[in-house]
Amino acid sequence: MPRRVPVDQIALSELLRPGASVATHSELRQVGVPSSTITLRIRREGPWQRALPGVVVGHRGVLTLHERRLAALKYAGGGSALTGLDALDLLGVRARGLRRSDRVHVLVPHASQKTSHGFALVTRTRRDVGDRVRDGLRVVPPARAVIDACRRLDDLDEVRELVAAVVQQRFCTAAEVWTEVRLAQRQRTALSREVLAEVAAGIRSVAEARLRAGFDRYGVPQPRWNAEVRDEGGQLLVVYDAYWEDLHAELEINSVEWHLAPGDFRETTRRQRSVVLSGLRTISVLPSEVEDDLEAVCREVLQFLRMCAAEQGRAAS
Repeated sequence: MPRRVPVDQIALSELLRPGASVATHSELRQVGVPSSTITLRIRREGPWQRALPGVVVGHRGVLTLHERRLAALKYAGGGSALTGLDALDLLGVRARGLRRSDRVHVLVPHASQKTSHGFALVTRTRRDVGDRVRDGLRVVPPARAVIDACRRLDDLDEVRELVAAVVQQRFCTAAEVWTEVRLAQRQRTALSREVLAEVAAGIRSVAEARLRAGFDRYGVPQPRWNAEVRDEGGQLLVVYDAYWEDLHAELEINSVEWHLAPGDFRETTRRQRSVVLSGLRTISVLPSEVEDDLEAVCREVLQFLRMCAAEQGRAAS
């Protein structure tokens, strides 16, 4: 009868350390835990629990978010990586108002036989997932993560929010997101393509996208969106949210959403001084106003533009 290999208690403690107490059956056997012991410990009355097929959590009760993500990766196997909202969260992307999924989205190599199970949402890919690691977990690049996330969303504004977040927070460029859309399977990318078309027109936020559509609907002349103004040497002076060059008029969307960093706030303050010193006619709106009563905002903007045209006519006469 073969002698049982003693359990390496130090290795087992490291494998099932608090906060990341997740291991595969194979990992447990490698440190000396017999299959029979694993079976006993994951029984209803045992101290461990089964998270996913072949994956054990070394405690009872609710798994932490980190443990769920770690369990999904260990279930998916080698060459896998987190994508979608899970990857964006680990990368540090801030996006408000999004409903987090109960499932952890994992990409696996196309040859893998793994399928979705429990809270692990498995998608096959023929492309390399990269080598980025955050908090000890492998994640795909941000442009790829945002497209994978958007493919699982049905709300246009949520897609706008995500794309705006990764681009405005400089995790990737709009061009990189476009590349990911082209490389992805076309299925469920219609909303991403619509949002990227808005980005190509200069749109950088949900509020701007809604205003752009509202201007078309209520007869407001379209401005240049996120118009850059440079000096004679090509130095960027200011970026106007919406700019009617013929009227020397601007619309500013006053949002504190991107003022979480001191540098963001300083840039906005500098921008506001530039607007005042230039003598630019300006009107300000809040994103909440655009969301609550788009028609009223469009009427006010149209009235503002008529006033600007009248002032310009008086000055010319």
